[in-house]
Amino acid sequence: MARVGAVITNPLPTGMELPDVPRLARVAESAGLDSIWAEDGIASGDAAVLDITCVLAAAAAATEGIEVGSSIFAPSLRNLTWALKQVATLQLIAGGRLQLGVALGAAGEEEYRLAGLTRSGQRQRTDEFLRVLTAARRGEVYQTAVPLNQSLSARALLLGTELPVPPLWVGGTSLAALRRAARFGDGWLSGLQTPAEFHASSSRLRQLADEEGRPCPLTGIVLHVAVGTGSSDVLATRSAAAMQSLYGVPAERAEELAVGGTPKKVADQLAHYLDAGAVQFCLVSNVLPWAESWPMLAEVRQILLGG
Repeated sequence: MARVGAVITNPLPTGMELPDVPRLARVAESAGLDSIWAEDGIASGDAAVLDITCVLAAAAAATEGIEVGSSIFAPSLRNLTWALKQVATLQLIAGGRLQLGVALGAAGEEEYRLAGLTRSGQRQRTDEFLRVLTAARRGEVYQTAVPLNQSLSARALLLGTELPVPPLWVGGTSLAALRRAARFGDGWLSGLQTPAEFHASSSRLRQLADEEGRPCPLTGIVLHVAVGTGSSDVLATRSAAAMQSLYGVPAERAEELAVGGTPKKVADQLAHYLDAGAVQFCLVSNVLPWAESWPMLAEVRQILLGG
């Protein structure tokens, strides 16, 4: 069965108060959502940007059964040692409930400069991170091309063999991202595609997985939805405006991607993605405060999945 989760965005929407993450996590769990997701980042002008691992750790510690996920975690913003240690500790705090979305991310040169790194090495660092986790899952030792601290092994960084490697959702819609998902992913996490685009990318992913001799990863998508009780047209317009503000999506494209309306209307629109094979929905909904919109997303889930 498909699963539906809510996303804590980075940067936070303009004018939003700093969120009470533990309380929001309990709201999501009690409402019946399957998961809580968070976005990665270091800085974005004057906007507030939260640390993804701290957000997910707080959400996991405040709940019992709901999954926590990254949409997405950008290992290339960290050195390999630090990225592995953060993920392993988060999986420990989450009690094995972590869904790890990984991609190059959208960080610019300024964020990499703040991290003491360069954007030019993002592909190498991302692939090395995925190779280490893939080898650890198989019980193998992977000799990294990106040097680790000589006093530590990758196994030690991953806290020995006590923890399962979290499911890997490789994000992105480019051909390179799809190849990475086919090679490493348990799942593929699309972002801001129409149902037709999502279907076409999913078909290409199956072809690439066949070439790799691997089962096709599960497929999921991150979408912005404006859920409420007002006019669907008004809410769709607000969804489009939010995408322009949060992600810099051009106006015409944002209108094409906009999803908005009552829980029933939103569920009807998401059903097209379900028909195209989506099994994971990561929904950004910030037209209303999250404490109000997330219970409505749970209604969307109930209508979409029939229970």
